[in-house]
Amino acid sequence: MCSSDLQAFVKHPGQRSFSAPHKRVRVCPLAMRSFSKIGAALQQTRPRLTRGISQTLADPTAWNQAPAIVTTLPNGVRVATRETFSEVSSVGVYINAGTRDETKATAGASKVVEALALTGTKKRPKAQLESEIESIGAALSMTSGREQTAYTMSVMNSDIKQGVDILGDLVTSTGVANLAKEKAGLIRSLNEAETATRTVVDDRLHVCAFRDGPLGLPTTGPFDGAETLSEAQLASYVNSTYTSENMVICATGNVKHEELVKLAAAQFGGVKAGTPTYGEKPYFCGAELLYRNDEMGPTAYMAVGWEAVPWKSPDAVTFMVMSSIVGKYKKNAGLVPGVLSGNRVINAVANKMDVGCADEFEAFTHFYKDTGIFGFYVECDEVAVEHAIGELMFGCNLLSFSVTDEEVARGKRELQVALTSASQTADAQCAKLGEEVLAYGRGVPLAEMILRIEAVDTEEVKRVAWKYLADQEVAVTGLGPLHGMPQYYDLRRSTNMHRY
Repeated sequence: MCSSDLQAFVKHPGQRSFSAPHKRVRVCPLAMRSFSKIGAALQQTRPRLTRGISQTLADPTAWNQAPAIVTTLPNGVRVATRETFSEVSSVGVYINAGTRDETKATAGASKVVEALALTGTKKRPKAQLESEIESIGAALSMTSGREQTAYTMSVMNSDIKQGVDILGDLVTSTGVANLAKEKAGLIRSLNEAETATRTVVDDRLHVCAFRDGPLGLPTTGPFDGAETLSEAQLASYVNSTYTSENMVICATGNVKHEELVKLAAAQFGGVKAGTPTYGEKPYFCGAELLYRNDEMGPTAYMAVGWEAVPWKSPDAVTFMVMSSIVGKYKKNAGLVPGVLSGNRVINAVANKMDVGCADEFEAFTHFYKDTGIFGFYVECDEVAVEHAIGELMFGCNLLSFSVTDEEVARGKRELQVALTSASQTADAQCAKLGEEVLAYGRGVPLAEMILRIEAVDTEEVKRVAWKYLADQEVAVTGLGPLHGMPQYYDLRRSTNMHRY
């Protein structure tokens, strides 16, 4: 048989195998070369065609959505707007600063600066600040996290100029000078603030996983050594982080981009640039940090985390899908009972021991500039600790080995529903836009995110889970009656599949 022969095996209706007699077909070599050229041309054309279609569909105007417009001022401050047709607008200043910029000697500085913002400035003393905000019916909020700090104000459309003026005063003239007279009451309020157990456990998980770096510093009080913070230390923290390249001025609502650029230039045009710093990637430490207290009630609170990827990683969207596949569950809540859920993990947890082994759980993914953390949080009765942890560890383990097409499709669908049904208030949209510009340098349209989610398939989930979760180090923390907590060695061993 010559090399230009093409052997085709034809299966007849009554035959069960492909070992039937075959028919030899001779194909012209010139035709074979022509077919090869056509195939190569199609392979080159298809990616360009697909990319063009994707770019068109990712355009927010194709989904009847307003695009996010970003302008950079001469000093490096970025101004971003997304126009909507609402009577209320939200304006915010988002800063690339948080507990990660602290040291052990200045732990709690970001929270102290946040609290001092409400004590007034040189231009606006505390009483005048409160009166001015109340007179225009505005709502002012301030939050600080591990890598981002936000000052947000919701105002009527006619009061946007005054809102930007107030925010500019708060950010460029922080109330650090008020530390001496406000320190006692401020530190007491930080230490005595009511904090949700979920937030405390998540905070302790970061302390355990990134204990050798600033990313592991606590974000909830009490803060060790906060009472020794000086005005000079706070001023140093502000001067090194509240710089032009770290700031984003955002607005959503009936706001014209050109107008906001002019207002931002007037209020923030004098902010100076900082000295570039290049910190090392945090080291993820596999360890456990347990706070056993058998007297705090019958419920145990636990969290387990793996090292994940940063914001800009190509695998970030896959981690979001993986969190959605594991899902979240709350006993006796929701439209479909957990015992009937099609989610394999929820069904196993709800039916364990005929009564369920967890009151609630939720899978999560936190992204940061150069790392991340993926895991789950669970609340359960003290007698079911081992079962709850075991089922959830097994559920995360299945992502690497036996996740199905149905589970991936369900996870993508639920993630898309969560994104599209998120709060659409001006305040929430402004916060999301500010976070995206700080993380990605641009606003990410919902249409683009949906297309990125649709591009994730089963094999991609298995690849990412095998790379980052299978037989990898885990950080574990718990609070409450943990007498049933498995040994760390057993938890580490359960990150791999053992077949017998």
